[in-house]
Amino acid sequence: MDLREYRLLCKAQELKNIDQQFWIHLQAFANNKAGLRDKKGKLIYNKFDKLFDYEEALSGKDNKRKAKPSNPRVEIYKEFMRKKGEGNDN
Repeated sequence: MDLREYRLLCKAQELKNIDQQFWIHLQAFANNKAGLRDKKGKLIYNKFDKLFDYEEALSGKDNKRKAKPSNPRVEIYKEFMRKKGEGNDN
């Protein structure tokens, strides 16, 4: 298995997890319709989109992969190696 196939499997697993979350939230919404109400007797979540936004969950996975914070120690090490490499050129 090469790196591309591994990443594809990871992406498939992430999408599978989102689908599982969708079904869990759908069941919670059905339970809510059955009896979860506030003090005034109104439904707490009257629309499923208020409980779980499927499109946002899908787009959130892509954004997490792109916007990864860097570790300060790694940055310091990279700077050290760059300076060390520049010192050997002289």
